[in-house]
Amino acid sequence: MKFLIADTFTKSLARLDAQSQGAIKQAAFDFQVNPASPGFKLHRLDRAKDKDFWSFRVNKDLRIIVHKSESSFALCYADHHDAAYAWAEARRLEVHPQTGAAQFVEVKERIEEVVRQVVRAAEGEPALFAKHETDYLLALGVPPQWLDAVRAVGESGIDKLLGHLPAEAAERLLQLACGEPVPRPVPITTQDPFEHPDAKRRFRVLDSHAELRRALDAPWEQWLVFLHPTQRAVVERKYKGPARVTGSAGTGKSVVAIHRAAHVLKADPGARVLLTTFTRTLAVRLGHSADLLLGNDTKERRRLEIDHLHKIARDIAAQATGKPVSVLDQDKLGALLETAKSRVAPSADTSLAFLKSEWNAIVDPWGIRSWPAYKGVSRAGRATPLGAKQRLSIWKIFEELQRLLAERRLTTWTGLCYMAAERLVDARPYDHVIADECQDFGPAELTLLRALAEPGPDDLFLCSDAGQRIYRAAVAWSSAGIDVRGRSTRLSINYRTTDQIRRFSDRILPEVMDEGDGEKEKRSTVSVLNGPHPEVQGFANAAKEAEGLAGLLQNLLASGYKPRDIALFARGERVLRDRVEPALAKAGITGHPLSDDQPPSATDVSVGTIHRAKGLEFKVVVVVGCDSGLVPPTYLQKDLVDEADREAFLEQERHLLYVACTRARERLVVTYSGTPSRWVVEPGG
Repeated sequence: MKFLIADTFTKSLARLDAQSQGAIKQAAFDFQVNPASPGFKLHRLDRAKDKDFWSFRVNKDLRIIVHKSESSFALCYADHHDAAYAWAEARRLEVHPQTGAAQFVEVKERIEEVVRQVVRAAEGEPALFAKHETDYLLALGVPPQWLDAVRAVGESGIDKLLGHLPAEAAERLLQLACGEPVPRPVPITTQDPFEHPDAKRRFRVLDSHAELRRALDAPWEQWLVFLHPTQRAVVERKYKGPARVTGSAGTGKSVVAIHRAAHVLKADPGARVLLTTFTRTLAVRLGHSADLLLGNDTKERRRLEIDHLHKIARDIAAQATGKPVSVLDQDKLGALLETAKSRVAPSADTSLAFLKSEWNAIVDPWGIRSWPAYKGVSRAGRATPLGAKQRLSIWKIFEELQRLLAERRLTTWTGLCYMAAERLVDARPYDHVIADECQDFGPAELTLLRALAEPGPDDLFLCSDAGQRIYRAAVAWSSAGIDVRGRSTRLSINYRTTDQIRRFSDRILPEVMDEGDGEKEKRSTVSVLNGPHPEVQGFANAAKEAEGLAGLLQNLLASGYKPRDIALFARGERVLRDRVEPALAKAGITGHPLSDDQPPSATDVSVGTIHRAKGLEFKVVVVVGCDSGLVPPTYLQKDLVDEADREAFLEQERHLLYVACTRARERLVVTYSGTPSRWVVEPGG
């Protein structure tokens, strides 16, 4: 008999306390092994409209609701006795008459109640979907029982109505309401209603006890078990070459990357597979997620290598040369540039700030190692023009800098990537490379990515979001030999944040951005989740802000949030020291500092700079210190002598604020002292 788990079960489990979760998990494991055990007291629910809803006993108080047919058991819901029964009595598990997908549908009495509260309360408003034909609405996945309500609903009632509909119908209706075109879905014929793509997003067939255990080990991690049809299609598709997945924050790009790694491991049992990203912190988090999905000691997990790209470059270079590699930092770069200039052109009027800018923007990223290469390289976008004589004079300084680096056995991270790529021309170490956060890869990193796997089917699978580019300037992927034309997919459903937080965050960025191939993409995203509007709180000074933060934290805990649900982020360490630490002390709360080796705490409030926020999510996020002089930081702009550098810096600072705000799932609070940042706009303002 087929054994399934529904997303409603894992969501209900996540809402219970740890002791109840443990008891329910054990009961679910035991039920999978022997559902006929008399200790479960399995019985049909007489008052349920769906006569296939049954209940079995966990303990004196807790119950698990299952849907039992001739061919399957589905774990549907878990809760205390009365609440579990009430859930089952308000729903039916039905097969949609047009799509053929299995879906939960609320019973007639519940529908009438929603119509009274949501639809009729908005009489006089224009009906959003009245013009659409019945057949089209059914094709979108709207259950027949809900057609009248959908046709009648107006602007003020749509958010509440969507929460009662199956996810595929809710998402498509929300896109329509936002003015997005929604083509009629292509009919998909499946003999099993649980195998329909729309059903797979909420039901998962479990083939083993180990799969059930992994699904329940982290019930709040819905992505482990349930994928959106668009995500699943991207994960399982066969590509003839490099493929790219884009999407705004919260659309599930990292989820897709991890599932893609799992898919190719199973589809190609002998393959060498790499999952990589830009920073060590993100690589550690990908590793944790892979452990959850694959199990931390399975044969697939042992075959999957996970590391950040610069570590891979360093290992390849060290293995090739037989010597340890030392990487140049920015402080040492400034000192060596000063030495090179004093030796080659001590009287030149070219400033060290400009030389450092030219090195970081042109010479180092593009791997320029000779005068002909520098003479011919495009400086398009650079605001400071250079004549031929100026270029030659400046190149002599860079030539001396490179000699100094070689003398000291120093290199840059980009130089290391180019060095590693050159070593791989005849020996590609991987068959499949999956990379996350590719928006932060420069020409050198992209060149190394291309060199890691032999060009061919399913070689590179790259995930990116231009709105989260915080380390590197935009670069065309084609410049590194990566062509994704015809193999690019944009994810448009936000699964993490509420619609209110998404709208607030989206206003920080331009509506259209370049994802890396020169083509502008519209950042249109929808979220079916709803919650309170983000709050912007201003204070007279930093001390008052710390007091306000302390009160905010105490109120959050009093309202039911746990310390682990909350994160406080700031642009720099000084704000953490001067505002966040005093606030935590005043509130009597322990803060947990985030770092490469310190993931979020299971008990305490997480605290860190915005750069540490990448890859994380929390129920509540407070972005602290968004003053006009700190976001963006004025002190970091004084050495930016080229207008192009200033523009790139401001763009990355906007992206940083966007990253911080989009870590919030339910509540977002932004605070500042004095005058707010130019990018902080009051909700509705």
